[in-house]
Amino acid sequence: MQNTNGRNANGQLGWERKSREMAFRSPEPKKLSTRVVCGWVTLIAVLVLSGCTVARFGYEMLPWFASWQLDRHLSLDSTQRSLASGRIDAIHAWHRQSQMPRYAALVENGISLLDGPLSAAELAAWRAQIFALWQEPAERIAPDLTDLALTLRPAQIDRLERRLADSTAELRRKYLEGSPAERLEGRIERWQERMKWLLGDLTAAQRSELRRLAAEQPSDEAAWLEERQSRNERLVRLLRRIERDKPSREQALAWSTAFLQGFWQSEDPARARRIEANAANGDRVAAAMINTATRGQRDTMRAKLSDIERDVMRMISRGARP
Repeated sequence: MQNTNGRNANGQLGWERKSREMAFRSPEPKKLSTRVVCGWVTLIAVLVLSGCTVARFGYEMLPWFASWQLDRHLSLDSTQRSLASGRIDAIHAWHRQSQMPRYAALVENGISLLDGPLSAAELAAWRAQIFALWQEPAERIAPDLTDLALTLRPAQIDRLERRLADSTAELRRKYLEGSPAERLEGRIERWQERMKWLLGDLTAAQRSELRRLAAEQPSDEAAWLEERQSRNERLVRLLRRIERDKPSREQALAWSTAFLQGFWQSEDPARARRIEANAANGDRVAAAMINTATRGQRDTMRAKLSDIERDVMRMISRGARP
């Protein structure tokens, strides 16, 4: 429901932001996730909110991409591959009809906000709404994660662990090596890329202000990578537990559901506070920069979000065809 200021009751916003690991905060806002089993919905959201062409063509390719990633990380046998393929197709069809309309609503809400000033609190409220949307997909994915996990062999889980560790090590080299000054320049460059995607070409004054704001923001790369590694380790522990204990499907489903429902919740309270503080800092920087937008830049944002909304609606309509 919209109020007279163009904001809905919860202050939702449809920018390029999915979670603490994406958009205005993540070191890699547009990179496809390599977290295999539980990255499905995250990947969809990145594609939908990162650009119309990527969303339109990337979304249609998701079943292929997810199957390829599963096989790449787990080296599935023919029976597992058949199981995964059928489940992925079913998830894709379900997501298109039940979840994509929610993304369309988020984009529509974002368009309605472009004529007025934007606050960091509104960005934070939108972020909270995104997390709330995770629970239904988590429950939908849990049985499929369970059924695949019950078939995995120790060597496959070892392979997954190595793949995830290699990916984390690569990100660590990319974002944590170098001097503090070099890391700061990298952070500023990422912010500039995000703002250019959203606003178009920045003015000299905007580039200067963005540099100042980004320099004042505490470094968040270490916390982001630590949380990513922790989440990967939790997935591996879950799969090893299921393989080792050979539980009933009911018990394995309970474990998988608990893992997915808590997917975005940190097990480390101190790190959780750091991540939330970093997210709040990112909200402030993003809101400040959006509020500097010229009329032409606001038109660019509006056109971009409108294109995305139309593409989302096209994706929904394709699923409704007989």
